Amino acid sequence: MSVFKKQYAEYYDYLYQNKNYERECDFIEAAFKKYGCRVKTILDLGCGTGGHALILSQRGFNVVGVDKSEEMLNIAICKARKDNLSAEFIQGDITNIDLGRKFDAVVSMFAVIGYQTTNSALSGACRVAESHMASDGFFLFDCWNGTAVLNERPGTRVKEVELNDNEKIVRFTDPVIDTLSHIVETRFKVWRINGDRLVSETQESHFMRYLFPQEIRYYLEVAGFRNVEFSPFPELEKPLTADDWNMAVIARR
Repeated sequence: MSVFKKQYAEYYDYLYQNKNYERECDFIEAAFKKYGCRVKTILDLGCGTGGHALILSQRGFNVVGVDKSEEMLNIAICKARKDNLSAEFIQGDITNIDLGRKFDAVVSMFAVIGYQTTNSALSGACRVAESHMASDGFFLFDCWNGTAVLNERPGTRVKEVELNDNEKIVRFTDPVIDTLSHIVETRFKVWRINGDRLVSETQESHFMRYLFPQEIRYYLEVAGFRNVEFSPFPELEKPLTADDWNMAVIARR
């Protein structure tokens, strides 16, 4: 696993502490309601530290989360134990895992599908979702909308997060776009600073694929889905536009 290694995984929840997981889970539940799905069991592909899985578990769903990063899963498991939640977490590759179970819904949140940068990985993830889905279930995920990425282009960013009065995390983000492969190499450098002293530094490069609606529709249809719809994420009732960077995809048989 070349990304989400131990040090970056330890900083992950601090870096995304302001991400509105509750609202995103509201979006997931609204999608269940809109399409008339009676959902009790959910498979979360690429669950990370459990941001969505644990909230959905709190709301009464039976959730199984799968992730490739042992470090991220360890954090999710610790949080589940702390809050006495029954969510199950399994280490595995979402492009080829076979749990031998069916779920009412399959979700893959926070641009996890974009991490499947090769055609074989993307098609594999779609097949895994379809093979684990009950006959009347559906597959929901969010990803980067290629038209918006090309219109806006990702830029360099710096993010600071205070840990306490003396300590903070600083993350530098430097994206490099490859328009021919539809991939953005997002180079992260993270400093942990205590006062004026650099305590630690870690670097990771995350390769993210931006996707186009017709492209996604093709991969999903090949995997066995017949109904595919798009919206801005997380706004279920709005039509997707070329300026919406994050798009939601809902696929049904």
